[in-house]
Amino acid sequence: MSQMRARFDEAADIDAPPSRLSADGVYAAAFQRRRRRTTAWTVCGAAAVALVAALGTGVLGAPSGTPTPAQTPDGRPPGVRDGSIVSIAAADAEHLYAKVWGCTGSGDAAQCTLNLAGSDDGGRTWTVRMRNLDGDLYAPVPGSLLRILEKDNADPHGPKLLHVPWVSRDGGRTWAEVHAVAGTMPQVPAGGWIQCAEPQRLDDPCVLIGVDPVNARSAPLDTQPDVAVDGIVGVYPGGRLWVTGREPTGEHRPAVAVSSDGGRTWSAHVFTRAETGEAPSDMYTFALPASTDGVTGYTIISTPDPTDSTGVGPTTRATAGIQTLVFRTGDGGLTWQRVHPSQTLPRRYYQGGDAYVAADGSHVVLASNDLPYRWYTSTDGGNSYHPANQPGLGGALLHKDGARVLAAAPGVYLAFDEDALYQSADGLRWTRDVIRPAG
Repeated sequence: MSQMRARFDEAADIDAPPSRLSADGVYAAAFQRRRRRTTAWTVCGAAAVALVAALGTGVLGAPSGTPTPAQTPDGRPPGVRDGSIVSIAAADAEHLYAKVWGCTGSGDAAQCTLNLAGSDDGGRTWTVRMRNLDGDLYAPVPGSLLRILEKDNADPHGPKLLHVPWVSRDGGRTWAEVHAVAGTMPQVPAGGWIQCAEPQRLDDPCVLIGVDPVNARSAPLDTQPDVAVDGIVGVYPGGRLWVTGREPTGEHRPAVAVSSDGGRTWSAHVFTRAETGEAPSDMYTFALPASTDGVTGYTIISTPDPTDSTGVGPTTRATAGIQTLVFRTGDGGLTWQRVHPSQTLPRRYYQGGDAYVAADGSHVVLASNDLPYRWYTSTDGGNSYHPANQPGLGGALLHKDGARVLAAAPGVYLAFDEDALYQSADGLRWTRDVIRPAG
């Protein structure tokens, strides 16, 4: 999608949106922006994907603190035109959301604002829910929208900026600030989700908090997973939660922690040397696990390849020194098996959001290093990967930097470029729609 890669890279080292969340991975993205991690989780497995921070609002929409780009003959900056899409969000098949430019006039009279458009019928019709939208937008669970606003911190000893969550339960028409309350909560409330608490210092670990959208409040969970959490992967049906991180002591190797009871208890899987090889743990990149149901999933870990070198340094090939490891789980993330013995997936350092699980269980990976991007698919549980087409998913999208797919929920797959929204019920065949919101 046209501006996704830049925003993913800008937001992280967040490594990928979680697959049920859009953009920067629900509030944890704000946490991750402040820290440079070797693990990659981009936006919540919200994953896949997550998708894209706000570009700013106002006349001609130039983000504050950045130069106004050169204007086109109609008086608007390049890429800013009526109906052009900035980001998307969804948590179910019917309720879709998008940041869309609304423009009137031309030349000196050109006026553009960034608006929130919403659809309650699967994208057949759209209405403007909010004008002059500011903040990053997510759809963490069905029935709720989350918006993260930045504000200056009055405490000189804390972070320069605070990230303030606001929640909407009516499709973005009205909003309530989410307040942190004293004490803890035993589990994520019904209809809620998990986030990372706002860190007080740059290197503070992620403390998982539960968010109650009904009462617009949040509090830390009583029980924290036994990993140093780096990001939220997803909030899945039945109270199933996934997070990624590192083992807190020892070699700090990459790990996945899961809960099947809304965060009351956690189980962690640490990827050992026997599973990943002998490279130092701080040399791994850990792409956000991809799943749509919280039961079956894949993750890609890229490591230095000690057998692929000449002398003391890597060879000069683009893929020199990299080995791509693929792991699969079929029991909700409790155990992981190394797959991909064929080594048919191109070797590279994968980012979160580069992969998702299609409705038929196939693992779909964005696997090219250069434009145009190319999709690879495994239909045999990750044992082998082959180049695949995506009928209906515009070819122009693969020529843009960052062709992400948002796997919002089972049967809900979305992508976009500046001109159109692409939808799929299976993650393999796509339809193209133009957003023209009324109001």
